[in-house]
Amino acid sequence: MIHVDVSVLLPLRDAEGTVASLVHTAESIHAKVASRHHIDGRALVHEILALDERSGDNTSSMLSVLHGQHPQLRTLQDLDRGSALRCASRLARGDVWLVFDRPVAIDLAAWAVGQVIVGQRAAIVPGEILALHRSIGVDVLRGLDGGLAVAQRLVAAHLRRLGETPALCPAPSATRLDRALVFLRGQSGRVGLGFLDRPVPTLREGASILRSRLL
Repeated sequence: MIHVDVSVLLPLRDAEGTVASLVHTAESIHAKVASRHHIDGRALVHEILALDERSGDNTSSMLSVLHGQHPQLRTLQDLDRGSALRCASRLARGDVWLVFDRPVAIDLAAWAVGQVIVGQRAAIVPGEILALHRSIGVDVLRGLDGGLAVAQRLVAAHLRRLGETPALCPAPSATRLDRALVFLRGQSGRVGLGFLDRPVPTLREGASILRSRLL
C-alpha cells in the first residue's frame, strides 16, 4: 500500500458553488508543499477526502464529476451534520491532516502543512485553516461534534494540556466581526450545536446571496 503523507479534509454542506474550487485549491496546496518538502528523498503523496454532510443542493453531483478529474479524491456522503471530521479521523491515512471548509490562500495553507512537517504538532489560522499531526487528529477529532472552528479550539486546548502550543497565524483581512463569528462557531460544540459550525459568508458574499434570492 502506498504511504500517504498529507490528507486534505474538506467538510462540505450545500457547497455546489465552491466544491470544485476547494478541490482545485487542495491540489495547488499539495503542489506548493511538495515543491518545498521531501521525505526520505521522495515526493510527498496526498489524498483528498470530501466529506458531504447531507447537502441539499448538487454537491454530490459535482463530486461525481470531480472524481474523474482527481484520482486522489475520495468522498464520503450522507454524513450526519457536524460529524464530517469525526468520520474523517477514522479514515484519513496521511501523517499530516489539513482541514479547510472555504476558499483559502494557498501559500498560507502550505505554510500550515509545512509547520507540521518540520515538527509542530498543529498550525492554526483561526476560522480558516487547521493543519495537525495524525496523532493529534486521532485523539481530538474522534469525538468531535462540530466543524473547523470547534476542531481548532479543541486542538489548541489539547496541546495546552500537553504543555505545547500550535503555530498560529492571524487570518488575513479578518475583521472584528469575523473574529466574533469564529469564536461563536468554536463554542457551538459546547452546547450540542456543533452542526452550526460551518463557513459564515463575508458581508460581500452575504449581500450577493441575498440579492440573488430577492431577484
